Amino acid sequence: MENPLYFWTVILKHTEETVKKISMMLIGLLLVVSTANVALGQDTKIGFVNSDRILVEFDQAKEAQSKLDIEAKKMEEEYRGMLAKLDSLSKDFERQKMIMSESRRQTKENEISQMQQSIQRYQVEKMGPEGEIYRKQAELVGPVLEKIKQVIEKVGKENKYDFIFDTVAGNILYAEPVHDLTDKVLYELKRSK
Repeated sequence: MENPLYFWTVILKHTEETVKKISMMLIGLLLVVSTANVALGQDTKIGFVNSDRILVEFDQAKEAQSKLDIEAKKMEEEYRGMLAKLDSLSKDFERQKMIMSESRRQTKENEISQMQQSIQRYQVEKMGPEGEIYRKQAELVGPVLEKIKQVIEKVGKENKYDFIFDTVAGNILYAEPVHDLTDKVLYELKRSK
């Protein structure tokens, strides 16, 4: 039987690789812009945020994630129930197939095959790349992420930052804590309720 976590592993690995590529391009762009600004005698102001901390401490993000977790748990339980039923059908079939008539054996094989197809459809419809869980994530988490993005932009503009990076992307090896804008962003998010 296929490992149910395999799908999530593939998606997360693909997402991680994409984020790394984008981050490297942004760092390259930052170096070009910084070099140009230095040549023109302008200072480049750079800040950073810790998006994991924002998502953990921002109440609306916690609520959205909690709702998404409940939906995912329901789907996971239903999926596990289907797998258990398939396992039971398969074991019963293996135990009894020698004493079954040919027509009964064929009926049971068809039943098992249909159950396998049903499980595969469920995986695609509920947990696939365009499945229900991703639509639910976009519905619940999307507006929260957009709000966070808007507040980060607001903090950046008000404090005249040229760039604001995310430490979670993994490309900031060192930064002075004075450039950490996470607290300012959280403050603005909590104020904007």
